[in-house]
Amino acid sequence: MSLGWGIIGIGHIAATQMAPAIDADANSTLVSVVSRDQGRADSFAEKYGAVHATTSYDELLGRPDVDVVLITTPNSQHAEQVVAAARAGKHVYCEKPLATTVADAERAVAACKEAGVRLGMGFHNRAMPCFLEAKRVLESGIIGDPIAAYVEVGAGARELRGWRGDPALAGHGTMANVGVHLYDVLRFIMAAEITTVSAFLDAPDGQMERMSVATLVFDNGAIVQVNANEKTPYPRNDFVIHGSKGRIAGIGLTRTSAGGEIQVLSADGETKTPFAPASRAHREALSGFCRSLVEGREPSPSGQDGLQIVRVVDAMARSARDGIHVRL
Repeated sequence: MSLGWGIIGIGHIAATQMAPAIDADANSTLVSVVSRDQGRADSFAEKYGAVHATTSYDELLGRPDVDVVLITTPNSQHAEQVVAAARAGKHVYCEKPLATTVADAERAVAACKEAGVRLGMGFHNRAMPCFLEAKRVLESGIIGDPIAAYVEVGAGARELRGWRGDPALAGHGTMANVGVHLYDVLRFIMAAEITTVSAFLDAPDGQMERMSVATLVFDNGAIVQVNANEKTPYPRNDFVIHGSKGRIAGIGLTRTSAGGEIQVLSADGETKTPFAPASRAHREALSGFCRSLVEGREPSPSGQDGLQIVRVVDAMARSARDGIHVRL
């Protein structure tokens, strides 16, 4: 099965990660790209081998040789573009977050279901080898049932620049930029859902935060603390999961750009395994989505996963704003 791709939004992530990922996938061909600027669209198409470039979403969506649409535009545009692609009969791979409101995320998921197309999410952390190993260790039972976890993900001290600093386009700050990946991958690793959220943000309006600290309660009983920030200059980017029989720790591994070490401590002793930077995570995530289309099954992560994370972020913002625990 050959998949023709169209890209809506040709910014940094499309250029550095996603267009190369499409090129590397055996089932995929980049067909068309769209940008507000025709010159940028033409240059991108020439560089990455697309046969068509346009400033019109409708023109891209109307092409019969486009089977899948990749959406890498500002956050507030995602939902509307997912709906338009679904109505045009295209499968969709959407960068995080799925939407900036729960209502819009629900609308996007519903549109894809109604159209009978697949909706996948760009939560590439699920393809990072360190998190796949953490999931394998948990499923092996060697550290028992998960009890508690502590996670930090930081991109270093940086301002919210460009559209990411505009509440109307971004919706949220650090939660939307980096936090969403950890909220999702924790659900993936533990095969459990978040049921209760208590959060603190450094933005009093609960919107354009650069630091978010949350306690998440999962339906398997685990209690997890997550610090997601773009404020601390030297983040450790560690995770630790304590089980009833041991623990697993990832040292310096919550970002794709740095390597580190997985440490597993159990009754059998301690093992330490080095991990290189997860430079292929975006590529592996996109290839996994393509395989789901070829095999006719629901992708992982799916649009439903995207919706759940929008609900989590919304609950965190409400918790911080109102000073309450929020049940999902």
